[in-house]
Amino acid sequence: MDSPLVRQSRLSDDYTFAIDSDGNRVELDDPRVVHVWPIGTNTYISRLIGAFFKKRGWKFRINGTTTPEVLRYARELCSGRECLPCASITGSTYTDLIKNRGEDEISIYYNLDQDGSCQYGAWPVVWETFARRLNVKNVIYLAGLGMKNNYAGQGALFASELASAISVGDLLDEARNTLYCLAVDENSALKKFDDETDRIINSAEQGKMALAAAIKNWARIMSKIPLKCSLDRTPRVLLFGGLNVTFVHEPITRFFLERGIIAKVVDFGEGVTWLTSEPLIRYGFKRGILSPEKIFSIPSLVLSIVNPWNDRRAAFEALKSRVLLSGFDFYAKRYRNIMKKSGLLYDIAAPFYAILKEGSKIASLAGYTETPITVGRFVHSVNGGIFDGLVNIGCFNCQPAMNSQALLRSLSGTIDIPYAAIDCEGPWISANQHRLLDAVAIQSKRVRADKY
Repeated sequence: MDSPLVRQSRLSDDYTFAIDSDGNRVELDDPRVVHVWPIGTNTYISRLIGAFFKKRGWKFRINGTTTPEVLRYARELCSGRECLPCASITGSTYTDLIKNRGEDEISIYYNLDQDGSCQYGAWPVVWETFARRLNVKNVIYLAGLGMKNNYAGQGALFASELASAISVGDLLDEARNTLYCLAVDENSALKKFDDETDRIINSAEQGKMALAAAIKNWARIMSKIPLKCSLDRTPRVLLFGGLNVTFVHEPITRFFLERGIIAKVVDFGEGVTWLTSEPLIRYGFKRGILSPEKIFSIPSLVLSIVNPWNDRRAAFEALKSRVLLSGFDFYAKRYRNIMKKSGLLYDIAAPFYAILKEGSKIASLAGYTETPITVGRFVHSVNGGIFDGLVNIGCFNCQPAMNSQALLRSLSGTIDIPYAAIDCEGPWISANQHRLLDAVAIQSKRVRADKY
């Protein structure tokens, strides 16, 4: 006979405390509460987010990876029709439940709780189903970390700290890939990089001021590491394609790094700003506006709020989204300017608005999908002249990714930069994809050599 269903734990209506399976209020810094990160972001982003959680006295555990084993565990709950990010997070959550979770623990798993036309719009229903099937006490499976829950109930300060964590984490990943390719003494350089990066991450527990000071010191020390050749003469390839990329890029990144080509993984922050933009873009469409210039106009949004005939709540959420996007762009630019003194960074800060504007010329904003962002990133990168090769990474069952590949197929024939589209079913690549990437690698070296 099946066990009776347990009462599911949940967060309070204002997201500031948890309610356990017995109906008791539990504070988020209670010793029994563990905040778990099952999302496969790069290690620097995960650890920096964890540092800001710990700053609040919250326990934090990272369990976000995408490996064949994790995806196998995901099949215990998934049918195989889910998008890869859903399968990855499901597998990470399930493995954490059976391998890491303490007996008396109240577990909060951070996930994507957001509306939308993409598959993630169904995740709240999916996780309700998974919760009933797992039937485990004192687990919250779908805690968001964005506007919808006021950043875990912590408001603007936590939002700014998360923006800092994501921006710095993206930059550290870019710098490490550069150092991997160019350091004279690779092992010594990477050890020094890891030691100084640990100091950055530890400093975040003291707040953003301590973080900024640690980053300045990091940049000074990194600038003294000998490099075997000029950064300007080293070929660079951008791996882009939306939020899917963070879950599947690793074998492709290794492929290029092992050939002396710096692989830049598209910023995770780009996907986060896209998610943050949802109220803004949807409110523009609600008013019959698809032009990024008009959608992003702050005076227009303010007038919408004071107009009694408009949906003031939607207008306010749109304005809040607009302000948050500006804040994220500010932190991304600020930290890049500080860390660029290391001599290991080469990309430029790309404001979300600029990417959206380029993408909207080719793909409509009406559906609110990642397609315009992926297309915009392609156009922005081509115009910027930073990269010598472009690899569009998509997952086979992600419709926005497939749409972007279809649109870029014709555009790629008009540029002088090598381009390839890779469809992934997980963090691995086939023999045929190896051949495609080999072509991009060889051609990108030629492109860089022709510039000098």
